[in-house]
Amino acid sequence: MSNPEVPTKRAAYANGERKRAEIVDAALTVFAEKGFRRLSLRQIAEELGTSHVSLRYHFGTKDALLEAVLEHREERDRPWRERVLREKGLFDGVPEVMRRNVGMRGVIQLDATLLAEGIAADHPVHEFVRRRERLFHEAVRGELERERARGALRDGLDLDVVARQLTALIEGIQVQWLYDDSIDMAEHLAGFMDYLRS
Repeated sequence: MSNPEVPTKRAAYANGERKRAEIVDAALTVFAEKGFRRLSLRQIAEELGTSHVSLRYHFGTKDALLEAVLEHREERDRPWRERVLREKGLFDGVPEVMRRNVGMRGVIQLDATLLAEGIAADHPVHEFVRRRERLFHEAVRGELERERARGALRDGLDLDVVARQLTALIEGIQVQWLYDDSIDMAEHLAGFMDYLRS
């Protein structure tokens, strides 16, 4: 004999996951526009048009909500980014990523906000940002090594220095673009890539 409660529990779980995903998507926009630190969980709930109780039920704390937003963003973007770099290589792949970023203003703004806010050692994303910056540098350096192995990289370049320059250029040009969206980020990155080519 089947248990009539099972479908009900499954439906409730699916609805809960759907609601959680909706909150995460909306929270990304709120954090991008208003920052994270100065908002209370109650204020975030008001911004999202949901209840404080609902946020506590789904996430527990404000920090846990931010963590969910950052994880969701990375899970969503990483596969596409990795595929572009694999198929096009660093020199053509990075400008392609920057072209796509133009359509993701909220995400870019969130990155810039957290990069600034996270400098404070007591900020909940401090360690997350430090780790992300380290991994970003390592990933770029790895791509530069691949370009060097293919014979595509100019001779005499210090890969650590170039990796720092490239990550700083990407993060810096995105902040400038947030102030002036007439800046063609892809064009600027393509120009730097031309400088690196053999």
